[in-house]
Amino acid sequence: MNGTIEIEQKKTKAVLPSDVVQIGVVFKYDILKYLRSRRLLGIIAIEVLVLLLITALPPLLGNSYPTNSDDFMQRYAGFTVLLIVIGATLFAGDAIVSEFQGRTGYLLFPKPVKRSVLLAGKFIASTAAIFAVIILYYMIALILDLGITGGFSTLGAESLLLALIYSVSALAVGYLISAVMKGSTGALILTFALFLFIFNIVDTVLSAGGVKPWFSLSFAGGVISDITISPYPVDVIRSGGGVRSALLNNTYVPDIGLSIAVMIVYAIVALILCYWFFNRREMSA
Repeated sequence: MNGTIEIEQKKTKAVLPSDVVQIGVVFKYDILKYLRSRRLLGIIAIEVLVLLLITALPPLLGNSYPTNSDDFMQRYAGFTVLLIVIGATLFAGDAIVSEFQGRTGYLLFPKPVKRSVLLAGKFIASTAAIFAVIILYYMIALILDLGITGGFSTLGAESLLLALIYSVSALAVGYLISAVMKGSTGALILTFALFLFIFNIVDTVLSAGGVKPWFSLSFAGGVISDITISPYPVDVIRSGGGVRSALLNNTYVPDIGLSIAVMIVYAIVALILCYWFFNRREMSA
């Protein structure tokens, strides 16, 4: 009799899905959240607008397109960082903090799901979303390049790969901000301002002081556009004339290999810190 009861208990005992399956579930619902909130559609609309403006303005202003395929792609690569900043803001800025501010954590956290699984599923969903945006942007630009110049820009393809690496780093930093901040609005604003203003101001100040900001994430992201220039540009430093002269004359160019390393380090460190803060954070009344 006891043996029969034990067998029935084993049959009825719920078997928890594996971490991989749970990550897939979190991924699925976060993608659906992006679609329902129209964030993904919104950034794609911005992307289409940017493509239309870059493509249509030259003939409207009486200018001709570059005949070199790499020069043609440089025009599009120059706006990639802006798209990544917008994507990181929309897909990462409130990814963690919204669970606490919206009190959805009361339903989510008590379930037998590790926070590492939640973080992994959310981050993979954010990465997939921003990858879709960036790849679509470059696919259209490369098709336009082929149709207008008749050539295929291999440097444009390399720019795409660098853009994907930078987008992962930007998302990781955005997730770290989201894990630390207490409100969604503040997290979104800080993420956007950090990449668009704060990092660039620091880069400018350091450059004016004669210091190459190779360790800055935004400076490293400059390789996305610089890679399309052939030959690859080099630093231009003019000594003398004080800070004003340095600000106007010094031009620092990110090294490709070093910039990739910097982006990877930012991504790894930011994700580790994000998990640490997220794992320690508790729901507040």
